[in-house]
Amino acid sequence: MEATNAARSVAELTGSGGPYELGVARSGNASFNVFVNAPRNLATLYRDASATGSDFYVYEDERYSFADAWQRAEQVAASLSAMGVEKGDRVGIAMRNYPEWILAFMGVTRLGAVVVAMNAWWSGEEMIYAIDDSGLTTLFVDRERLEHLGPYLDERDLDVIAVRTDHTSGRGVMNWASFMRVANATPPEVDVQPEDPATILYTSGSTAHPKGVVSSHRAIIHGVVGLEAAAALRRAGSGRAPRAQPHPQAMILTVPLFHVTGLNVQMLSCFRGGRKLVGMYKWDAEKALAIIEAERITQFNGVPTMAWEMVNSPNFDKYDTSSLKSMGGGGAAMAPEHTRQISRRTKGSVSPGAGYGMTETNGLATGISGRELLERPTSCGRPVPPLVEIQIVGPDGSGLEPGRTGEIWIRGPMNFSGYWNRPEDTAATLTDGWVHTGDVGHLDAEGFLYITDRAKDLVIRGGENIGCQEVEAVIYEHPDVAECAVFGVPDTRLGETVAAVVMPRPGRRLTAGDVRSHVGEHMARFKVPEHVWIQNESLPRTASGKIFKRSLKDQAAERLKTISS
Repeated sequence: MEATNAARSVAELTGSGGPYELGVARSGNASFNVFVNAPRNLATLYRDASATGSDFYVYEDERYSFADAWQRAEQVAASLSAMGVEKGDRVGIAMRNYPEWILAFMGVTRLGAVVVAMNAWWSGEEMIYAIDDSGLTTLFVDRERLEHLGPYLDERDLDVIAVRTDHTSGRGVMNWASFMRVANATPPEVDVQPEDPATILYTSGSTAHPKGVVSSHRAIIHGVVGLEAAAALRRAGSGRAPRAQPHPQAMILTVPLFHVTGLNVQMLSCFRGGRKLVGMYKWDAEKALAIIEAERITQFNGVPTMAWEMVNSPNFDKYDTSSLKSMGGGGAAMAPEHTRQISRRTKGSVSPGAGYGMTETNGLATGISGRELLERPTSCGRPVPPLVEIQIVGPDGSGLEPGRTGEIWIRGPMNFSGYWNRPEDTAATLTDGWVHTGDVGHLDAEGFLYITDRAKDLVIRGGENIGCQEVEAVIYEHPDVAECAVFGVPDTRLGETVAAVVMPRPGRRLTAGDVRSHVGEHMARFKVPEHVWIQNESLPRTASGKIFKRSLKDQAAERLKTISS
């Protein structure tokens, strides 16, 4: 009887008239489940939440309710419109997680324009690449990013809105206060369709430059609502009624908003259910514990190393963390010991969690938590119901049965539309709605996914994706370099760090410091190799003539093991 009631509850949630009623949508040759009652576009998501009178974003001593944020976002949209920004235009955001980041995002997408979320850790050269690649003509920046761009501004026709700085010299630069006074009128109503593009997020991979991942309003919204629906369906399937919680939902914004985790999983999901979000100037485990106590944080989601740093703080027990009910991570695999430590230090009162997703799937793919994670600490969970499909594909493109290893493919309405101006890369990654992840793994008999390797030449350092070819391309620009190979090596805290083996040109002298300094001049600091080995003989090759990175990684592991011992 209990199982029958649970099945009935699930059916009521997804059936006709239910809050998560399912329909079917088509895009090209693909068809997939969609939520019939999901917001039509992001502006609808914001507008629906604006009736909530509670806190939305807290940043140090500043507090913004959902209504405050919507009112200011409308002003952003009006000012942008007065400056000539229209539906489909690209508008960049490059700054820390200041409130203005969120307000700018809301205003741009309200207008039907496309947000180019730029990595705030990029160098000036990397920022210019994204500006030119996306064709954006309007850009929101803070002081640090404005300084990076300073040498390039006179060469480009950009409207630049500078946030939290009095330094506004340079072509086309105005401050935030002046921008917000550009127009007093209500912004125009814009017919934004679910399939219209909303964001371009740049991601590293197997190319020399990051690729712009284009996502539609529908894809982003289904990534957000999918997480919410999955939790409701899990409760219904268990037969348990939702329990009254002593504290309103609240979460810390632990990662940058230019990442899909910070943008979708942490920020945009707050518009569903009125969850409070608390921002930090930068990550600090002690500061996070103080915020959990002061703001009664109920959910923690970040890079797995963040949860690890908190529970290992010698001051952990000095803080009142009783409001916290879940603590999870994404962007990188959570080590089994991290999961066990969370459970031990919180005496089982906090449910550990992990998940798997990528920029191309708007952060949604699999999830696992609680006892299931403790029993399967190396799994990243099952596909998120009722939206996500996962299949394991062999080299010939055929699906593989449970237990067999192959490339992981993901399908659902949350998948991206394509790579900006890269039709060949899009065709190689999307097949009838399926995203080829480049990750290698298997599904077990119960449908749990295990990731065992990566097909892409990628390093994931503390949740940051670093394309090895991108770093190699910069190293090869050094006049004294003949050959190089970049790859990841294990790191206890960050999961992986960047390593490089470099052969100098004959007769040239080159040091590890020279290599690191050169990369640091052209790329973000997190991409600079932490380990560099110089060797005077040619790098090992495979039978096909490619550099044999597996051999180099094995040699690096032995070197690091010798150093640590």
